[in-house]
Amino acid sequence: MKYCLLIFLLLPFTLPAQRRAPVDSLLRAADTETSDSALLIIYQQLGSYYQDNNAGKAIEFFEKENALAKHLNWPLKIGNSFYDLGYTYLLMSDFNKSLYNYQQSSVYYEQLKDDYRLSNAYMSIGNVYFQNNDFKHVDEYYDKAEYLILRMKDSGQLNSLYDSRGVNYDRAGKFDSAEIWLKRAYLIARLIKAEDYAMNSLSNLSLTYKHMNRTDEALRGFDTVLTYYLKTNAPKDYLSAIYNNIASANAQAGRIPQALEAFNKSIEIGKAAGVTAVVMENYRNMSDMFGNIRDFEKQSIYLKKYYHLKDSIFTVDNKNALTELEATYKVDKKNLELVKKDAEVSRQKNQRNIFFIIALAIFGILGALAYFYSRIKNKNALLQQQNIQINEQKNELQTLNQVKDRLFSIISHDLRNPLVTLRSYLALADNDAIAPEKKQQFKLQTMNAVSQTGDMLDNLLAWANVQIKNTKASVVPVSIPDLVEDMLSNVAAQSFQKQLSIQKDIQVNMVPGDYDILSIALRNLLTNAIKYSDEKKTINVLATRDEKNNFITVQDEGVGLTAEQINSILSNQNDTTKGTKGEKGSGLGLFLVRELLQKINATLKIESEPGKGSSFVIVLPVL
Repeated sequence: MKYCLLIFLLLPFTLPAQRRAPVDSLLRAADTETSDSALLIIYQQLGSYYQDNNAGKAIEFFEKENALAKHLNWPLKIGNSFYDLGYTYLLMSDFNKSLYNYQQSSVYYEQLKDDYRLSNAYMSIGNVYFQNNDFKHVDEYYDKAEYLILRMKDSGQLNSLYDSRGVNYDRAGKFDSAEIWLKRAYLIARLIKAEDYAMNSLSNLSLTYKHMNRTDEALRGFDTVLTYYLKTNAPKDYLSAIYNNIASANAQAGRIPQALEAFNKSIEIGKAAGVTAVVMENYRNMSDMFGNIRDFEKQSIYLKKYYHLKDSIFTVDNKNALTELEATYKVDKKNLELVKKDAEVSRQKNQRNIFFIIALAIFGILGALAYFYSRIKNKNALLQQQNIQINEQKNELQTLNQVKDRLFSIISHDLRNPLVTLRSYLALADNDAIAPEKKQQFKLQTMNAVSQTGDMLDNLLAWANVQIKNTKASVVPVSIPDLVEDMLSNVAAQSFQKQLSIQKDIQVNMVPGDYDILSIALRNLLTNAIKYSDEKKTINVLATRDEKNNFITVQDEGVGLTAEQINSILSNQNDTTKGTKGEKGSGLGLFLVRELLQKINATLKIESEPGKGSSFVIVLPVL
């Protein structure tokens, strides 16, 4: 139960967000600019812009910058572009490519004898090795960076190095070493009177104290940071995060009232600042706190709030539907008022013409008979319409009931094992008799269980949303390169765990479809390919076209399928099987893919043989 307030090392080569030109202007300039030196700047700015929202696009522009810098033989720009590529690949969790590009940047900085940039490159290389738990190389590159920084006598850079080193030791569970380095970072920041750096280091040091169960020291540090933030009018997300840390420390110490006060303050500020991640962290921590004191009712309340925020994207359509229903109700109400006014006008006219009606009694009787006949006919029509509505409602209720039955069936069957895994790991986590290697194995199993459960819940929610709304998707042009890059980024962590190589061959630029449906379908096919592939195998993603159809293909070298298994999948009767490393699924993924593809007039084709891998092909007609 923690929230890390770490402020990462500033990257000296990326353009600050407030100074980036609008992306549309930069794109136009990239097409029209003829000066190579100006193009270098434009490519770097475009890469920096896309770094936060489309890593694949960022890599495209950084590689253009790198190629142009090499053509111009401009070593500093070459080194900077390699550095930016290293950081972007790190965001994508592609650690091998990140390490390669950081190392290339260090070669150019070393040639330029630029100790400042070289020390940053060494720190970044150390951070990548940390992601792979290679602590020998982590210390080696941190030591190289420290040697350069001490030679430069750059105290600010030294603070950043010690702070980063301490945080990494904390994450690795080496709290004594973390305390040593974070204390050094804090002392340096105080000596050079860099209060912002000092408060960052103190916040990280206090988190380490919390992890060491030295709660009082942690709270004193957090209170000092909070006082500074309030005095300097710090950003709201900083305040929200520090209140969350204070609340978690109090909860750890069993000071429930103080923890609740700080949690509520953090949530209030986080909501006002729009920091959804911190608000979610508060709800999760509050759920853990109430679970620890066995107040399971409140634990359930805050756990629901946590998942409500996480799944808020699925409620947007429902809110729009409610708005539409309310508007329809107001229109119907207005029409009813007009009908009443028309009826009142008719009644007044009848009263004025009563003597005329008496004089024409026979015609009045005939008119009355016609009127009553019309009413009976209208009532019959109304009853028929109501019967149609009742039948439609009955069908909708049956559909909802089927959705409910399938959801409960999957939840009761597939959520049990991950929960047992989580409970077992939590029960064994504090057992000192278990070897650290075994604990790490349990931890990896728990992370896999959580990841698989998250994927299953995403598919369940998407499938239930489709079943309940049953709306027709709008078919529009979809960029296949962007779609593939986004989905490869989405599954990068899963493929990295198995050391899989994912190759792509995109020969089609645009296809008719719906981006959300195609992204869910492609993500499920990639997840399936990873699940049933052995380590160090290759997965191919292809996009091709013939005269009639577009094809998006995911090929793997996995265990393959029998003809009976393929028929079961295509008839929606397939049962889930375990992956090559025991991964568990819900059996819902391919079922969801087929149902979603029907909404955009697409189909799923499967080609496979046992032991020879599988090809799953999304077939989209050419418009």
